[in-house]
Amino acid sequence: MLFARTRSRLLAGAWLCLAALAGTADEATTDPTEKIKGFDGVEISVAVQDVSAIASPAETHARTWEQRTGGKVKVHRIPFIDLFNASMTSLRAPEADFDVLLHASGWTADFFPYLVELPATLRADESFDDIHPTYRERLMTWDGNWIAYTIDGDLYSGYYRRDLFEDASNQEAFAARYGYALNPPETWQQYQDIAEFFTGRTAVDGTKLYGSAESFARGGQQFWDLFSRASAYTNHPEFPGAQFFDPDTMRAEIDNPGWLRAVQDYVDILPFSPPDARTFGIVEARAAFLAGQTAMILDWGDTALLASTAAESKIADQVGYFVLPGSHEVFNAREWRWDQFPDPHKAPLLAFGGWMASVPANSRHQEAAWSFIRWLASPANSLSDVVTPGSGINPYRLTHFADIDAWTDAMSRRAAGEYLGVVQESLDSPHVALDLRLPGFHCYTEALEEMLTRILAGEVEVAAGMHEVALAWERITDDLGRDSQLQIYRTAMGLNGSPAGPQPGAKRDGEELRIGFSQATTHEPWRIMFNKELRDEAALHPEIDLLVRDGEDRVDKQITDVAELIAAQVDALLISPKVSGPLTPIVSQAFNQGIPVFVLDRDLENDRYTQFIGGDNLEIGRAAGRYAVDLLGGPGQARGILVEIRGGMGATPARQRHRGFQDMIAVEPGIQVVEPPRDGDWKQDLGYEIMVDALAKYPQIDLVYAHNDPMAYGAYLAARDAGREQDMDFIGIDGLPEEGKQWVDEGILSATFLYQTPGAEAIRQALRFLRGEAVEKRLILPTRTLARASEPTRHQVPSSID
Repeated sequence: MLFARTRSRLLAGAWLCLAALAGTADEATTDPTEKIKGFDGVEISVAVQDVSAIASPAETHARTWEQRTGGKVKVHRIPFIDLFNASMTSLRAPEADFDVLLHASGWTADFFPYLVELPATLRADESFDDIHPTYRERLMTWDGNWIAYTIDGDLYSGYYRRDLFEDASNQEAFAARYGYALNPPETWQQYQDIAEFFTGRTAVDGTKLYGSAESFARGGQQFWDLFSRASAYTNHPEFPGAQFFDPDTMRAEIDNPGWLRAVQDYVDILPFSPPDARTFGIVEARAAFLAGQTAMILDWGDTALLASTAAESKIADQVGYFVLPGSHEVFNAREWRWDQFPDPHKAPLLAFGGWMASVPANSRHQEAAWSFIRWLASPANSLSDVVTPGSGINPYRLTHFADIDAWTDAMSRRAAGEYLGVVQESLDSPHVALDLRLPGFHCYTEALEEMLTRILAGEVEVAAGMHEVALAWERITDDLGRDSQLQIYRTAMGLNGSPAGPQPGAKRDGEELRIGFSQATTHEPWRIMFNKELRDEAALHPEIDLLVRDGEDRVDKQITDVAELIAAQVDALLISPKVSGPLTPIVSQAFNQGIPVFVLDRDLENDRYTQFIGGDNLEIGRAAGRYAVDLLGGPGQARGILVEIRGGMGATPARQRHRGFQDMIAVEPGIQVVEPPRDGDWKQDLGYEIMVDALAKYPQIDLVYAHNDPMAYGAYLAARDAGREQDMDFIGIDGLPEEGKQWVDEGILSATFLYQTPGAEAIRQALRFLRGEAVEKRLILPTRTLARASEPTRHQVPSSID
């Protein structure tokens, strides 16, 4: 596959964002001597991209097919940006505009309903069995139907400079610096070590060297360099298909710990690339490697031929090849933990996956269309194509790997043998990984590339940026239909059967139920109310045996509590986690064992649970922010000094209440937030301590925003003790009758925002599920503002601190 620098930014409803292909191809020279069934008077139309890669072989073999059959072929070159839409329009028409579609493998999910299956005669032909099983079994079928024919094989591999690696002085210096021998990298850490080592060194010809050439530019296929790393870190053998989404729930996995490590690796390789590498697409990266500037590159098979044949190549017959590196640690998203492997776990990536040929069901010339595809992809014709630079065809047949002699006009026998060996080893791997193949591909990758560009520029931290990408992917999935996307994703990943996880039960009314409840703590009034409402609701159902555990505000205690409830074989588990990260693995364990899990108030790092019940903390934070803006003068005129007292820094509600609040005040330049972030842990006494420190530092404070009412009240008490409580307003969240609401009524707080406890609703939802009803994945409880009877104060204060 040969890509040019630019690529499509737009293609409604589907998949585009690969790139316009570029390059030249010599004509195939297959002699059309053998006559086959005649198609005199039949003309078929072929849709292909408007560049020589893929299109030139199609045109060349169209001419020879015409000579063999008497039929006619009209090849329609269509700009890649338009190819998907043109194909879909033809597929949906009463009669096809195109009898043959040459298309990206990733479009199969969209095209499948409109395609005919491969003829039985084609499937029975020995040329069918000659296609490598990875392409044949995993890309040519959809939902058990043979609906596409591989005409090109694509996967990512590594290339390295043999002359640099075999240099004795380099070997000695590398071993002294890193403590192991200089060889092609087995792990991504070794890949980075090697890149670091060569950066700044000088080649024999005086060329200044850098470690690696990769794509970093938005629109330059940068995401495949990232996908190649994530493939090793996230494709756990015990949880297949989980690289991009959880295949049981369709949650975006792109911000899980495995992906975060992959992104950090990708960011960390940039300093060991040429100075202008941030502008590199795949074409520029190849140029740097061919010019001898870098020791390594990651790429499709095009570089193998270009290094030996391109006029600009300075590294002819100096190139070695390696399977994409692996890792000794692989993240298990099912169990939410890192697992250790004694040998590097490698998961070679079928990046893009190659080009396919399909025949529409509305074609009037299906027999002729399949005849042409069979000829186009025949062993002889395809072998000629794969050894022709610029054809865009990479090896995909077993005979492509067996016939070394065919490659020796373009490469040395040594180079051909090594290259084909690495490609075949990758394809033969039991862990070879499929690329993302899903409607909305373009939308998903655009959201990723936009953030990667900001991360590479140092504008956004990796974890925060990838969390934003995950949220964007969740929105895209919801827009396209989560259930349908899940079904398509599972099919694309070759997963059979229904998603794993607890299913609605068949408990009858009155049948005894054991429900376990793990509470994070009972030290806060809101949680005391939470427990009371949950117990009161359970008491209305005498069949419930309620087991309650108090985590006592300790993560280790709550983990133990959940383990005990699992061991007690509860029919359902309710949990309000103290923090999300450490509790996620044990809760996932319950879910994986078939126990329905209801997560209350605070979310987890994944969504391996039955239902989340709680408030919309992000929106509550925004409501508080809007109220704060009004207190300080109104939109566009708000001015004031503000202190924010956060809840548990590791808790999802605290992060979301902060983020929502920031969304509203960040656009107000007159509002200045002082005091670095501190964890009030939802406690009144800590709110008091934080406010004491703030009062000592800042002679003027106009507003205090606390993530719950007790911390807001603690801050008020500190201000009152300092004699400054009349100088500022206080905002909290929770709105309990005997706390926040009362303090608002007494004029202590300016406002609080009602945050209902999920206790009673949790019991009701668990009963519904256990008795056979499906429940929605997320149940968001309503909120409202509880404010003083009078209008918000309109402060007019300086916007800086003396």
